[in-house]
Amino acid sequence: MIVGAAMGGLRTAESLRRFGFTGGITLVGAESHLPYNRPPLSKDFLAKGKSLADIAFPIRHEELQAEFILADPARSLDIDGSTLGLESGAKHNFDYLVAATGLRPKRFSFPNDLNQGRHVLRTYDDARSLRGAVAPERRVVIFGAGFIGLELAATLRTLGCTINIVAIEEIPLAGILGDTFGREIRRRHEREGVNFHLGLSIEDLIGTTRIEGVVLSDGTELHCDILIEAVGSIPNVDWLTGNGLDLSNGVLTDQTLRVMNELGTSSDRVFAVGDIARFPYVAQSLPARRVEHWNIPIESAKWVGRQICHQDKPGLIPDLQTGERFNPLPSFWSDQFSISILSYGEPKLANESPLVEGEISDEFIMSYRRDGELVGIAGIGMRRELNKLRGEIRL
Repeated sequence: MIVGAAMGGLRTAESLRRFGFTGGITLVGAESHLPYNRPPLSKDFLAKGKSLADIAFPIRHEELQAEFILADPARSLDIDGSTLGLESGAKHNFDYLVAATGLRPKRFSFPNDLNQGRHVLRTYDDARSLRGAVAPERRVVIFGAGFIGLELAATLRTLGCTINIVAIEEIPLAGILGDTFGREIRRRHEREGVNFHLGLSIEDLIGTTRIEGVVLSDGTELHCDILIEAVGSIPNVDWLTGNGLDLSNGVLTDQTLRVMNELGTSSDRVFAVGDIARFPYVAQSLPARRVEHWNIPIESAKWVGRQICHQDKPGLIPDLQTGERFNPLPSFWSDQFSISILSYGEPKLANESPLVEGEISDEFIMSYRRDGELVGIAGIGMRRELNKLRGEIRL
């Protein structure tokens, strides 16, 4: 059973077949759609009128030989009884289970808790709803200055909307890429007409039946037609409760992505992939971490498929070595206006971040070091140079 029918779940199923798994595979999804690519939702899907077919992942059903159960999310798991319970009441037994349920957007509650004109962006249905509300000269407030908020700001500004970004942090992306990088991102957005209200929160909403504006924590009122909440995400792990697992931030795994209970014992039949997996570092003496980057579902899915096949039929994977540890190199990109950001590693771990190539006002590369050791690189443009440095990162 693969719980989660997005990219991580699909890639796990493909990995299982690639490495020789011959048993039945069932993917369970909360959405009514087959797996699709999420990054375009904040960009081309809104800006260019892309359809679901344009962003759907190709699936070779004859090779995959998998059953999809859609629009029926998991609600309970009994690891000892090898039983998965769905919202419909259906029960499914399993030999192996892979948790790939991803994230859901955080939502705020306000005294005047209006819903009309209020949006989040995570799913195709979210994006379709937002696209139906957007038009030139619409006034948009985006709550949050992370990647989703900034990408939406760029897309909607290009479509002719007035954009105000409200964020609790003083500098956009500073917690991920550092102050210098974040200030430059802000400067480039402001050059395109985006307005920032930083170090502030939204205290309340203005309107009677639909949103007409927001009240900030300093008393400022911003009038708007649309409010987009882009203030982070929550791991979808509620369905895993009752099994003694560490669910304090996603689900804790060992270095092979087998889930661990609160006593530190790993399950031999339950794995986690993608955004919900909190796995240990290999080269850093730091607590286990979750990584919400696009490549992690792909790499963790490949890893878990290989692990299950090896466990199911020892000797099936001759090159799998005892003691192998999952140690991916996180990477992400983000396109905002003419800004093309690329990063490898985990820059947020750094305690120093010098500029190593280029000029901050143009194309550049910053290196991120923790006690002298390279833990990340990031830049705007200069992709060839960035790719040359990625092999030096130690996590």
